[in-house]
Amino acid sequence: MIPSSLPGASRELSSRAASPTRWLLTILLAIPLIVLNCYWIANSEMKTGVTEITISSLFLGVTFILFVVTMLNLVTRWLFPRIGLHQGEMLVLYVMLSISSVVAGVGNYGFFLPFLSHLFFDATPSNRLERFYPLLPSWFGPRDKDTILKPFYEGHSSMFHLVFIQAWAKPLIIWGFFFLVLVWTMLCMAAILRRQWADNEHLSFPVIYLPVEMTRTDGAFYRNHLLWLGFAVPFVIQSMNSLNSIFPSVPCWQINRLQSLGDFFRNRPWNGIDAMPYAVHPAGVGLGFLVSTDMLFSTWLFYVLFKLLCVFGVAAGWRDPAQGWFGLNEPRFPWFGYQGWGAWLALSLIALWLARPYLKAFVCKAWTGDYTQADRDEALTPRMALVGLACGLVFLCGFGSWIGFPLPLCMVFLTIYFLLMLALARIRASAGVPSTELVWVNPQQMLAGVMGSSAFSHEQLNGIAMYSWFNTDYRATPLCHEIEAFKASRMVGIRLQPVVVCIMVAALVAVIAASCSDLQLYYQNGLGTAKVNGWRRWKGMEPWNNVDNWWNNPRPADPAAILAMVAGAAITILLTYMRTQWMGFPLHPAAYVLNTSFVMEFFWLDFIVAWICKTFVLRYGGMKAYRSALPFFLGLILGDFVTGSGWSIVGVLLNLDLYRTFAT
Repeated sequence: MIPSSLPGASRELSSRAASPTRWLLTILLAIPLIVLNCYWIANSEMKTGVTEITISSLFLGVTFILFVVTMLNLVTRWLFPRIGLHQGEMLVLYVMLSISSVVAGVGNYGFFLPFLSHLFFDATPSNRLERFYPLLPSWFGPRDKDTILKPFYEGHSSMFHLVFIQAWAKPLIIWGFFFLVLVWTMLCMAAILRRQWADNEHLSFPVIYLPVEMTRTDGAFYRNHLLWLGFAVPFVIQSMNSLNSIFPSVPCWQINRLQSLGDFFRNRPWNGIDAMPYAVHPAGVGLGFLVSTDMLFSTWLFYVLFKLLCVFGVAAGWRDPAQGWFGLNEPRFPWFGYQGWGAWLALSLIALWLARPYLKAFVCKAWTGDYTQADRDEALTPRMALVGLACGLVFLCGFGSWIGFPLPLCMVFLTIYFLLMLALARIRASAGVPSTELVWVNPQQMLAGVMGSSAFSHEQLNGIAMYSWFNTDYRATPLCHEIEAFKASRMVGIRLQPVVVCIMVAALVAVIAASCSDLQLYYQNGLGTAKVNGWRRWKGMEPWNNVDNWWNNPRPADPAAILAMVAGAAITILLTYMRTQWMGFPLHPAAYVLNTSFVMEFFWLDFIVAWICKTFVLRYGGMKAYRSALPFFLGLILGDFVTGSGWSIVGVLLNLDLYRTFAT
């Protein structure tokens, strides 16, 4: 449930849809928007570099489209009251667009085609990448370097040639079906967990608060003057910065340009703080205002403590100074990256432990079929959810075995993956972080560190690589958006079963649209040219580079990694225990877990600003002042996202490389 500190908490399940939801109409409206959204993602994130519209927890591009739809709908309902969309229908549009962004965005199809093509285009006698070929299925990807891949990397062509379509069709269809099963499996997980997290534990799900308010059909949200005042702050600042990139004479104030405090500390031991980038994102401050003060306090406090530990490590000679952007992952004291492995897994296991009575009852209902009306009103009945989850897991393991990923290792790999997804969804449901970038917390790094790369055969390493393409960046993952979709649907009183269909339709359309958009982008501009964001190519190469390194330089298990992993899990469990035993304990375990990832490097200053603002408002104005101030901070989010999206569209249409209005 939305926390009582937020207006609208009492509306849970009370603002029922005024009229039956027109599901077919909503799907037909969503499909062209999904195609357009996938094209936009490809050209904004992979080409112009103006901004990445799928890197935030609340997707920037989807928020912009929802803003346009809701504004047009208010005008339509004013002119023709019977024609406009209802709140539930607009929210379903939001859900379907979010799922399409999951498919097309960062971490999934955003890195997919470079992953399929790298081995066959970049292989040389010196790097010996061709030694992977016998271990790959014949359909894995196009292997014709001269005819198919050369124009793909050099550009000046088009995907709309029969020879190109024939070469890419089979791998894209097979892998596309695989990804749809992955989405379905996590959808079943979301259906199982929804009631426990939303109704029993009353997690707040702050990420969905803005979309729910935006879709209100009475227009009250948009009539609030504080909302537009908050909107104006990022609109003016970001627009000036964007115009400055075209006309340098325009003044600018680049508050979200990442700069490093480490530049001011060049002497030992203070150069141990590494990069410590600082920037202020209005959307980050706005999202932080929706988070509890203890979570905000814990988040920035742990970040500062982590940096001080790095300084101490340099002073003691246990750590090298100035490791740069990824300094927290340096395999030296205090081994934060290794701590993260244990912390994230412990958080997911704690969530399952807290839900054990509910899960036991859920399994019993699935076995006996003795359902209440509440069970029938869920997205899937208990039996359907468990059978769907089991079938999905069996397929994913079987698919891995079919393509050469040994079954026992594939099962371990997927277990770690789904536990990480569970922890991510849990943190978003309770904390509402601006983004979820783990970077070094993933199954492949855990397995190589804990077991040692020397423990794996070449076939096992190859299997790890083939399942790593969707494990290099977790900023757009299905489970988080699926369980938030169920929560939001319940809030506005629409049935959950049709939402399941809408989610899978959106995923299917997005798989097709993203594949076509990305192929055309690369054939037209060239994956290997400066016209395309080079980071996308590098991330596609990353799974093979990691495995190639482990293959060439096998290493034993790292005792430090194992000990730090155990320590991270123990700290997470201890903090959780203290929270349950000591009312008012100020340190939140989720804040510690977040700080073992890369994301807080971007948003720690946002959370400090949000903590100061929220603490001041609550202390001197109480809950009444907080509710009054909330529209201003929602305006910060909306203004930042709408402005960033607007300039992204300008960059796409005019082929301009503009200032990144939402930089991370």
